Amino acid sequence: MAKTTLISEMLKLHFGSKIICTDGEDGTLVDVVADPKSRRVTSIAVRQRRIFGKTVHLPFDTVEDATSDGVRLRITLDDVAAATAQFEGVHLDNKSSVERAGAGNKGALELVAVQPESGELAYIVARNLQAGRDTLIQAEYISSLAAGQVKIEMPEATLEALPPYRPDRALQREVERTLFAVTSLYVDLKGITLRVLDGVLYIDGNISSKLRSDMVTDQASGVEGLLEIKNSLIADDMLQGDLARALGDDRRTRDLPIGVYPRLGVVRLSGAVRNNGQKVAAEEIVRTIPGVRSVINGLVVDPNAAILRTMAEPEGGNKEDIIPGKWVRHTG
Repeated sequence: MAKTTLISEMLKLHFGSKIICTDGEDGTLVDVVADPKSRRVTSIAVRQRRIFGKTVHLPFDTVEDATSDGVRLRITLDDVAAATAQFEGVHLDNKSSVERAGAGNKGALELVAVQPESGELAYIVARNLQAGRDTLIQAEYISSLAAGQVKIEMPEATLEALPPYRPDRALQREVERTLFAVTSLYVDLKGITLRVLDGVLYIDGNISSKLRSDMVTDQASGVEGLLEIKNSLIADDMLQGDLARALGDDRRTRDLPIGVYPRLGVVRLSGAVRNNGQKVAAEEIVRTIPGVRSVINGLVVDPNAAILRTMAEPEGGNKEDIIPGKWVRHTG
């Protein structure tokens, strides 16, 4: 079965987007050239901003990424300036019309989204195809491509049922309002970063538990117009296990009773070690684990300790083992 490309993985070619080369920025995206039969974008046109700058066409495979933040290329500024190739196909830009066959619906092309490897058309966004709103049209409804024109075929009822393609700023505001309204998430929100880009919500940072991470996704999924949610939150309860395994696998710390206590990615180490090298090693290991934002190293160096301290009290003190010589690695 072929892999389904997620919305977040597609290349979104916004007309007017800045062009970002490997060594700097120069120019804007002015149009795309597509093969009308295969429905694949073959090249993009870049208008340089420099004095006496020209418009050049670049092959599609020079595009590494494309979002509303800009079109990132795999080539240098000099490569762009030296481009002279021409490509056959139909030219599409922000003046191109989007028309529904056999009806009076007519809008303007706002962006073209394509598959990242092949350049095959995935969807377009049209302005005012429905009065006063932007509409996302999937490739299956596109009947033909011509110079300056995209024709679509779909019943009126289908068009009316399509949700609006909402601006990222509006989606961002609604997502933030939705999550801030959930009282149980108040403490966790300070560790979370939210960003909507091309209709996709990216959630990054730290949260106290996997359960609350799922709650964030569930709450955000109710926001109309979000095309996808990418939740990359790292939960403290999952991070605890990763930290304990890392310390247990490293020969420098595997035999040490070290307690690990993450709170929104800030990890407190507690317990006793026999020398400063072990204390430093424990912190080094913990800092390499994804999701760790900072470390509070509360390990006590005591080479003569007969009873190793293993469990941190809430105030940061230590509690001795009940049975001398016996200990448990604490991760909660």
